[in-house]
Amino acid sequence: MNTLIKFIVAFPCFFLAELALANDYKTSIEYRHDYRDGVKKHGDRFKVYLDTGKNIGFEFDARYNNKDENLYDEMQLNSSELTAFYYTNLNKNTVGLAGLSLDYTSEGLVYIPYVRLNYTFDNGFRLQGRYKWKLWDYGMVGVDGNSYHSKIQEFDSFIGYKYDRWDFQYQFDIFWEMDSNALPLYNNRKWDYQHNVRIMYSLNTNWRPFVEIGNIKENRYTSERQTRYRVGIKYTW
Repeated sequence: MNTLIKFIVAFPCFFLAELALANDYKTSIEYRHDYRDGVKKHGDRFKVYLDTGKNIGFEFDARYNNKDENLYDEMQLNSSELTAFYYTNLNKNTVGLAGLSLDYTSEGLVYIPYVRLNYTFDNGFRLQGRYKWKLWDYGMVGVDGNSYHSKIQEFDSFIGYKYDRWDFQYQFDIFWEMDSNALPLYNNRKWDYQHNVRIMYSLNTNWRPFVEIGNIKENRYTSERQTRYRVGIKYTW
């Protein structure tokens, strides 16, 4: 890991930690491990979430890959993402949100502007939708051998239900590649999709473990799908 990547990872963590300790902000720290059974790969993510209480929030996450099929073996930083967003209550049930994420990878930077709308019913159900663009600032080799900059539109939809200490959520995401010279996303096509189900349990006001099961692509060129298993825990204060 070079010095620049170390700085990119360390500075947001230090900055958000200083803000959280110095002010009465709502802060969450989350760890999540996943396993994809098709490619037989493990991965890990550490995430920090900070709500300033003034309609502005920040998120930072660092994602790691493990070597081969081994758990926690030679973990390497795959990418890290820094997000700033603004939110407002449109009415007592609806929250609107707009933000920008900067996703740092070993190849370069991806800009991700997005908007999100959350609606919560009085009976515990909720509906959420998020629309985002992913804009690559670095070139990749396209289908004709020339360089292209990927531009992906994504729409994520969520249906959730909270009952007592339990929280259930289903998520469906769909992606479209907008560059005509781009490599396929899935099954030699310009679009892809994925499903995910999450079950979370509140042990108390601070600790919330969760499990997830998702259905995602295995590669760009075939129709093969794989199951993604996730387990994690979130601590909020």
